[in-house]
Amino acid sequence: MKKRHITLIIILLLVIISVGIYLFANLSQSEVIGSNDLGYVTKYTYSHYGESNHTIAIVSGMHSREKLSAGVLPVAVKFYALFNKVDIVNYEVTVLDNPDDFNIGRSNGESLVHDYVVNDVAKENYGLVIIGHDHEEGYGEGFYIATPSMDSKSVSLAEKAIKELPNFNYYQRDTTKSAKSTSITNVDNPIVATGTPVFVYEIPEWLGFREALTQSYDLIKASFNSLN
Repeated sequence: MKKRHITLIIILLLVIISVGIYLFANLSQSEVIGSNDLGYVTKYTYSHYGESNHTIAIVSGMHSREKLSAGVLPVAVKFYALFNKVDIVNYEVTVLDNPDDFNIGRSNGESLVHDYVVNDVAKENYGLVIIGHDHEEGYGEGFYIATPSMDSKSVSLAEKAIKELPNFNYYQRDTTKSAKSTSITNVDNPIVATGTPVFVYEIPEWLGFREALTQSYDLIKASFNSLN
């Protein structure tokens, strides 16, 4: 009877600790920074241990059909903020108008980021913005970061970060050719124009959640280290 009583107490304590950690990890300042008929953008700010020297912002859900990055990145942000003294922001994009249509959903997400995230970034002092995506086979290899705007700040940080990411590739855009992707002209370049460097982060869409989460955590770590 006594052993059972002790076991119940231990289980109760573990539940309390687990709930406490969960609540602490999810503790954030949140606000909807913009909404229209296309959808809305929610800004989550995590700073559990006081101000840090640098802040990184991560954009998730911009391309609404890319479910893996949209699910993984908010969790990676919470985990990293839980175990490190950092300030980190997650802009979660929710597309409501035709989210499952490849072209329309993509365009609507980019429009939301252009209209709301870019303006908010301009008011902040982020060391880096990371924009998350999934990619199909043949569209780049494995996990990778890219610097489509090819500005000196973004390239310099990427060259530092990639040294700590053995499972990643780093792709630079050929600037002798015009940018074909609408996300470069509508999102990446406008953010860079605010003076903020940008990484585009691509996750292989066929991989599992756990592997994507681990690699995303490592990317956040390497990105913060590149700012020091």
